[in-house]
Amino acid sequence: MQVNQSSSVPMKFAVGLGLIGALGPSAIDMYLSSLPEIARDYQASFTHVQLTLTFFLLAMGAGQLLFGPVVDAYGRRKPLIAGLLLFIVCSFAAALAPSLDTLIALRFFQGLGSALTLVVIMSMVRDVSHGVAATKLFALLMTIEGVAPILAPALGGVIDAHFGWRAVMLVLAGLGVVVLINSLLTLPETLAANQREPLRLRRAARTYLGILRDRRFLRPALAVAAVFFFLFAYIGGATLVYQQHYGMSGQHFGLLFGATGIAVMLGALFASRRVARLGLNRLSTLGVRCMTAGALLTLLSAFSGIGLPGVAGGMALALFGLGIAESTLMSLVMSSQQTSLGSTAALLGAIQLSVSSSASPLAALALAHGPLAWAVLLTASTLVVCGLTALCLRDAPVSFALADH
Repeated sequence: MQVNQSSSVPMKFAVGLGLIGALGPSAIDMYLSSLPEIARDYQASFTHVQLTLTFFLLAMGAGQLLFGPVVDAYGRRKPLIAGLLLFIVCSFAAALAPSLDTLIALRFFQGLGSALTLVVIMSMVRDVSHGVAATKLFALLMTIEGVAPILAPALGGVIDAHFGWRAVMLVLAGLGVVVLINSLLTLPETLAANQREPLRLRRAARTYLGILRDRRFLRPALAVAAVFFFLFAYIGGATLVYQQHYGMSGQHFGLLFGATGIAVMLGALFASRRVARLGLNRLSTLGVRCMTAGALLTLLSAFSGIGLPGVAGGMALALFGLGIAESTLMSLVMSSQQTSLGSTAALLGAIQLSVSSSASPLAALALAHGPLAWAVLLTASTLVVCGLTALCLRDAPVSFALADH
């Protein structure tokens, strides 16, 4: 069974993709409140423990470059199953890791599994939709995936408080099993055999170079990368800011972190509802402006002593804008190419996650100087997002909505 490109995608298909996409964020968010406990367990520094996040993100970025040509050559379904199995096995093994170095290595391979699944679902979106329809599907996926940052930190905090951080890894493995079963039952192959491209190293390299030379791809891809840098700088610093500076417990941190995460889902939902009326250009601009305004509010709150309400409120506004900007900019990137969609998705993922993998250690360095320095880093990253978005919109059509209608 195959799904053909159309303006309407079955809901169970979209939900299936969304569940797969939620695994990666869950593997990041669910264990965040456990980082101090992991440091105590292994008697290691917090900076060393943060490598479990950094290496996971590096694997997700570099792995996508490796897997892009694979999903263009062998289709979507078989690589998807392989990626899910790798994620499950590494999650189980991480729960038993005898040392921090072993845990870091397992998180790297867990990230490779996530990378393979991400390339597949991004390619599947463009297999079955384009233009406004693709934007709506990306936004719907983000809405579904938005449940992960809402529930995962709170769930991880509860699990960690009662059973320890190793139980969190077991829960991730269990979630992987559920997603695998759902994928086997609901997701068909979306790339016909006659549309596949032979897997050859030189051809893959030429494909990547050709895509990179296309500024219609590169500019929005860099903008997406800057958006993700902001997101992971927030994730990398939120644990220390909320728990140590503002004295929140791990469980309360999970609840607040999840509550601000609702804003990402609302932003994606807003983009889905308004893209046909406003078009990608205006929506992208609105999204990055909200990100900047929210970051400035966070900076002002940290500087003036307004405190936690201002910081959390500013981040909620910024993450609302992120939900808008991410879905619209991703659609611009993926719409820039008509063939080699797996390689396009892989290159996008590699760029965005390689850039964002530097956000966590930079956030840790900033936090050595206090929450204000962290807020400065977040604000500076939103200004970069604004500049890159303005550049990429020069190459985009005035409105994808008009193009599609």
